[in-house]
Amino acid sequence: VIMAGGKGSRLDPLTRILPKPLVPIKDKPIIQIIMNRFVEYNCKNFFLSVNYKAEIIKAYFKDISHDYEVQFIQEKIPLGTAGSLGHLKNKFTQSFFVTNCDIIIESNYNDIYDFHLKGNFDLTLVASAKQFQIPYGTCKIDSNGDLIEISEKPKFDFFINTGLYVLKPSVLEFIPSDNLFHITDLIRLLKNNGKRVGVYPIKDSCWIDIGEWAEYKNALNKFK
Repeated sequence: VIMAGGKGSRLDPLTRILPKPLVPIKDKPIIQIIMNRFVEYNCKNFFLSVNYKAEIIKAYFKDISHDYEVQFIQEKIPLGTAGSLGHLKNKFTQSFFVTNCDIIIESNYNDIYDFHLKGNFDLTLVASAKQFQIPYGTCKIDSNGDLIEISEKPKFDFFINTGLYVLKPSVLEFIPSDNLFHITDLIRLLKNNGKRVGVYPIKDSCWIDIGEWAEYKNALNKFK
């Protein structure tokens, strides 16, 4: 499932004309690059959740030849990063991938899927390891304003949600029909109901994000 209904406002003004999924990387739109990656792992059935400039996206897939099946989930109103998944209840008999339309994950999808199955997770998210360094000395103080310690240019390690997931079909029952609902809402609801959420870590270099201009330019350079 590819979530392709957003406006892509962070890539304005390009997305005033093109829907974000059709933003080009070299000679192909980002969504086709994503789909080709899945086809390499024998994924041949795609659901595209569309809203903004949906007819342009539909027209694009009518105009190109492809050896996979594409079905569209038409959002009448924006439903967030997970709301449209509610239309897919009873469509799956095994765990399936969900991805944002502005990311490319250069990792082994079989390994991700096996991690999900072997861990018996209800939902697995792929996370990128990132390190951030503050370019200043940071001060830790107590309630009286006394200095406890000072750290020079400290580094912090985080796992960042990339926007690629694997879901059990049963997870879809937690998604309300035709309501604004985000993937973070789903994860929180699953955790509150005792369900298992796994995290599959990847290197930062394996995650290509085109959601903002800086990342888009980096992606263009990388694909050169």
